[in-house]
Amino acid sequence: MLTARKSATPTTQPRGAKRKSSRLLLPLGLAVFAAWIAVVVVGIAQEPDPGAASYGKLASDVAENLHKGDAESLARYVNGDGADEYAKNLVGKVKDSGESGKISVSRASGEQVQLSAPHLCLTWDVEKSDGRFFLDPVPPLTPSACTTP
Repeated sequence: MLTARKSATPTTQPRGAKRKSSRLLLPLGLAVFAAWIAVVVVGIAQEPDPGAASYGKLASDVAENLHKGDAESLARYVNGDGADEYAKNLVGKVKDSGESGKISVSRASGEQVQLSAPHLCLTWDVEKSDGRFFLDPVPPLTPSACTTP
């Protein structure tokens, strides 16, 4: 009866091939890490600045975001820690009024911006920070143009 003899040569990769693949792991890992860092940096650089450059731009951007119902973009124009929640509530209030197509936002007297619609009127003080203009979510203490005598 003949039996098969075991081969003296191993059936796995030669030692040299294993070293080459492990030598490539470090440069490949560094290249992937550098690419990830580049993507993050470019993403941050393309993020628009918060606030607006002027009163007019603030009013038009706020009106545009309210027409779209885009609370996330609107929050960029609201000053303070609760900007996201305030923007979400404001967009909800405009939608509930049923008049989102008929709203207008314009500069009011002094340093204020006013939203007006058939069944909704809001006035905000405008704050300037680092050369950018923001809505102040705290209701103004001065009488607004929304109030009627």
